Amino acid sequence: MKLRSIHAPILMSAVLLCIHCAELLQMANIQKPKIKLASMRITSLSLQNIGLAFDVNIKNPNPVSIHLAGLDYDFRLNNASFLKGSQNRDLRIRSHGTSRIEIPLLLSFNDLYKTYQTLKNQDSTEYTLICGLSVQLPLLGDTRIPVQKTGHLPLIKIPKISIHALKLDRLNLSGADLVLELRMDNPNAFKLLLSKLNYDFNVNGRSWAQGNLSTPLAVNAKSDDTICIPVSLNFIEMGRSVYALVSGKNDLDYHLSGNLGFDTSLPMLKNIDLPVKSDGSLKITR
Repeated sequence: MKLRSIHAPILMSAVLLCIHCAELLQMANIQKPKIKLASMRITSLSLQNIGLAFDVNIKNPNPVSIHLAGLDYDFRLNNASFLKGSQNRDLRIRSHGTSRIEIPLLLSFNDLYKTYQTLKNQDSTEYTLICGLSVQLPLLGDTRIPVQKTGHLPLIKIPKISIHALKLDRLNLSGADLVLELRMDNPNAFKLLLSKLNYDFNVNGRSWAQGNLSTPLAVNAKSDDTICIPVSLNFIEMGRSVYALVSGKNDLDYHLSGNLGFDTSLPMLKNIDLPVKSDGSLKITR
């Protein structure tokens, strides 16, 4: 009986030792997780900003779970760093399991064009996202795993609207009919689909025309088109001073304000409201 009681602890210890050795053997074969950075997704788009997202797939080839603690990123344009950051993450990836995380970025087109003047004339630019994932691995401890992705970023530019001409159609002692021609310039690589325009056209401090236009107009990519606004003046109501301005040849000071509504041929860029504001001087053409 005593011999058996002595052998039992020894046998148990041997079993535990074998289990421990097996665990150590597993630990010795720990591998770094396999990281894949997916292509860029556009999550939001406006004339001012573009929202981006990068999906990161993490595959754990190990027989034990691993822990993702955080990540850092460097978003580069024109081979120069534009946006840097880091994020704390708390994610456990089970043994032989796969998890996905998202890296969201928000870029301002205004900041882009201020930083890189050459981008103002481009429709897209190459980007590189350099990312490092901080993973806690058994025996190896904290390990940074680098990964990067290169692709192209579309660039959006604000359309420009300006006064092209103010043409006189009819003039008599009681009134005048004119046509205000607005030039709509589309510097983008996609079509603009104008749906509405409300406007207030002032000359020398007096309103000459107010109203709304709802005639659809398509402005092709890298092109411009003309919006014609009728202007009718009643000299009996507005006074002889307005007649003198119309019949004379002097420059007229103008102020144009309003709001332009349009869509684009891009699925994500719809229902855009663009404020209209223009000041300057012009002559009436006959």
